[in-house]
Amino acid sequence: MNRKPTFEELAQKNEELEKKVEKLRLVDRALIESDMKCQAMMRSLPTIIYKGFKDWSVEFTDNKVETLTGYSYEEFNLKKLKWSDIILKEDIEAAKKSFIIALKNRDSFAREYRVKTRSGEILWIQDRGQITYDKKGDVKYTIGTFFDISDRKIVEEALTKRTEQLIQARKLASLGILTAGVAHELNNPLNNISTSIQIVLEELEEDNIEFKRNQLLEAEKQVERAKDIVRALLEFSREKSLSFKRVQFKNLVEKAINLIIGQLPSEISINMEVPENIEINLDPKRIRQVLINLILNSMQAMTEGGVLTIKAWEGIENDVKMFYFQVQDTGHGISKQDFDKIFDPFFTTKDVGRGSGLGLSISHSIIEQHGGRIEVESVLEKGSKFTVILPSNDNKKN
Repeated sequence: MNRKPTFEELAQKNEELEKKVEKLRLVDRALIESDMKCQAMMRSLPTIIYKGFKDWSVEFTDNKVETLTGYSYEEFNLKKLKWSDIILKEDIEAAKKSFIIALKNRDSFAREYRVKTRSGEILWIQDRGQITYDKKGDVKYTIGTFFDISDRKIVEEALTKRTEQLIQARKLASLGILTAGVAHELNNPLNNISTSIQIVLEELEEDNIEFKRNQLLEAEKQVERAKDIVRALLEFSREKSLSFKRVQFKNLVEKAINLIIGQLPSEISINMEVPENIEINLDPKRIRQVLINLILNSMQAMTEGGVLTIKAWEGIENDVKMFYFQVQDTGHGISKQDFDKIFDPFFTTKDVGRGSGLGLSISHSIIEQHGGRIEVESVLEKGSKFTVILPSNDNKKN
């Protein structure tokens, strides 16, 4: 027979149970306090923490989202409203693309886009998060934070505008230097025109029609040269706003080559290494002008023939997606004394009549307007390499 526990034994067990219950109470109280502290900390943070799902529905830990957007966290948590419902339509594709890249690289994501609040105000949001996967490798959800970066964007836009104004001011400030260059450049064709006309006038009574025709043709050629110089100067000094469009870059390169193919000597071959799948937001007319200027510059550097190579690729620079294109030649290269002057207005080492010296200056200005830069490498008698680096500008639309 089983022995019944004595009163003392029952009392001891009861005491042990009470101690365990008290310990559990203490643990439970500590957990509650910890949770309260955690929630208080999250409420004090300037960021909005969220849990996001594949259908763009989100769950928030507190109602800070209402202060930002005017919509309560209950509206989102009960799925009456999805986050994609308040993102501007023109920004939604770029936001999706950032997430797809993160999925592909199994990486965290960071993206910037605009949202429309309940009151109709447009805000810039920085969205950073980490993707969580299940055991099968499928997406479960994302954990992330929203920041309101509207003030920062206002400052950035003001700085961009100020930079553009400084570029324009620098152009205008250099007009004094340009005047001397213009006078020199225009003086040569005007002298040729004057000489040709004088000769024709002196020989009006003679019968040598062919000689007179050649003189007039030469005068016409010099007039066109003078007009080209004036056109280039106007292009350099004129302030133009950019018109961004998403283009296939290879198609843009092919159009640029077709425009100057008639000037390509038979001794020069073109090697194009531009992937079909590269699409970029830029001003196609202005970048095509840069391509033409760089290609013509390279062609004129290869007086004895050679290979002109055009490349394009995408990369990352300081965690920012960048776009690169390059024009390389096997020409005579750039001397050390000329290297620092190549982007100066009217600077040229070409023979008279072969260039106004404004092509690289204009190209440099266009790339600066795009927020990019041009890097140059050159070795005498081996050739030069012009590399253009541009931000991808995925947030710019047509």
